[in-house]
Amino acid sequence: MFTAYRPVLAVPAVRRAIGLGFLVRMPLFTLGVVLTLHIVGTLHRSYAAAGVATAVLLVAIGVGAPWRGRLLDRHGLRPVLVPAILAQVVAAAAVPWVGYAGLLVVCAGSSLFTVPGQAVIRQALMTAVPEEQRRTALSLDGMVLELSAAIGPAIAVAVAAAWQTTGMLVLVSLLFAAGGALLWWVNLPITTAGAVGPHVPRRVWLRLRFLGIVAACAVAAVMLSGTELGIVAVVRSHGRPGLVGVVMAAWAVGSLVGGALYGGLHRSLDLRVLLAALALLTMLPAFSVGLWSLGAWVFVAGIACQPVITAGVEALSQAVPERARGEALGWHSAAMTSGSAAGAPLAGLAVDAAGPPWAFASVAVLGLVVAVLGALSARTRWGR
Repeated sequence: MFTAYRPVLAVPAVRRAIGLGFLVRMPLFTLGVVLTLHIVGTLHRSYAAAGVATAVLLVAIGVGAPWRGRLLDRHGLRPVLVPAILAQVVAAAAVPWVGYAGLLVVCAGSSLFTVPGQAVIRQALMTAVPEEQRRTALSLDGMVLELSAAIGPAIAVAVAAAWQTTGMLVLVSLLFAAGGALLWWVNLPITTAGAVGPHVPRRVWLRLRFLGIVAACAVAAVMLSGTELGIVAVVRSHGRPGLVGVVMAAWAVGSLVGGALYGGLHRSLDLRVLLAALALLTMLPAFSVGLWSLGAWVFVAGIACQPVITAGVEALSQAVPERARGEALGWHSAAMTSGSAAGAPLAGLAVDAAGPPWAFASVAVLGLVVAVLGALSARTRWGR
């Protein structure tokens, strides 16, 4: 099964994109943690205030992603990266001098012009390999992305504990700028030579099929965000908050295993089937009877995480012309960001109303309903 990775890794452009993806996207996963620590610890504001700042961050990224993706399609990589790099440098210079309100403005501006690392790396991988190897390349990227998401926050928390959070925020902004500069220097090809031409109008690809894919990806993000909150709630209910990281690690390992298995398959699986599988597996931690069983069930639930994300990007790449992939991936990023922002409040309401296990059940039921509706729509004229 894993022999599928050998020819993909033999492509120099794939190795270059994977390595760059690990580096340039790590600051994104550290930013939310450092921002919360700075607002609560240095600015002495509430966790609610930190939540507002995180929401501003996510909304700005979601708003900017489609617009910047469209610019990638029209003008190429380097012209889009220059203002992104400058925005991060300005943010780094402003952070030491602003209070809470000013910090919100800085977060909004820098996130609106954030370095589009996610879209660039995925477009580069799609360009580097033929279509039959795309799933394997995207699965490989998903596994590396999982490592970035696990390592980045851990390093940020460790450094912030020994250093001032203001300096950490400046460093994260500069790392964003450095990642953008590295992408500008390497200048990864994000379209094939044959794709050069006028921009493709939205009416060609912004159709029901595309909207269905984006909706499925958003619901998947809701389930992932709800699972994260559910893990915290259940572990705290057992009086062992120090073990949250251990249970989270079990979930991440499950996602890595699932991504590796899916990338080694000889054919793709339907996104709706994978979404239903994620929903059913996300339901399992609700039946845990202790922390050991919780860790085991979230490991199992994690197995479907990366396959759903990979399948969503792969389906999107097949539904959209190459010259419109930048904007399409921007909408995908906006959907994932919106889903992540909505999942935690939904799961939180379920926890407050019925108890910690319902965090998993609430988001899983939503995912299963959307998967079933998607399967039913495929039988209609619209689905076809």
